[in-house]
Amino acid sequence: MKTAFFINYSSEAFTGYWNGKGRTFQPGETKLMPEYLAYHFARTLANRELIKLGKERSTSPKFPEQVPDFMEQLNKAYKLDDDPDEPIGDDKDDIDVLMRVAEKNRAKLPEGAQGVAHKKPQELPEVDGDELPPATPAPTRTAPAFEGKPDEAKLAPQKSQ
Repeated sequence: MKTAFFINYSSEAFTGYWNGKGRTFQPGETKLMPEYLAYHFARTLANRELIKLGKERSTSPKFPEQVPDFMEQLNKAYKLDDDPDEPIGDDKDDIDVLMRVAEKNRAKLPEGAQGVAHKKPQELPEVDGDELPPATPAPTRTAPAFEGKPDEAKLAPQKSQ
């Protein structure tokens, strides 16, 4: 798996979020992490700094390489690792780790959360059989039986004029 450095180049602490968990980076702090995570944090930091500079229109571009203001900020915060010979694991391991972490996060509910227990079926009052109305068959729609002869005049083909 590729690794990259995330650098908090700003003068303030930066908190980035991944899977609902925050990680705070102090000003000037540099961390080596998986490439996709470093890119995610760098993109978020670049957006924050662009907003501070009053360049809201340059944030979160669909094609980042076409927006020089965004790329300038992103390149300050994101650097690919120069040593590709030293991977921190392969892609399969990382997916397994992420899946285990996600399962643990779902298993632990925050304090005060009810989880699924609050969705149990309601207790219904008991009903005696004597109180039920007598069972009647459902009404049916049947056409009345035809009695008589068909009207020959209506069945005959009409002549065109």
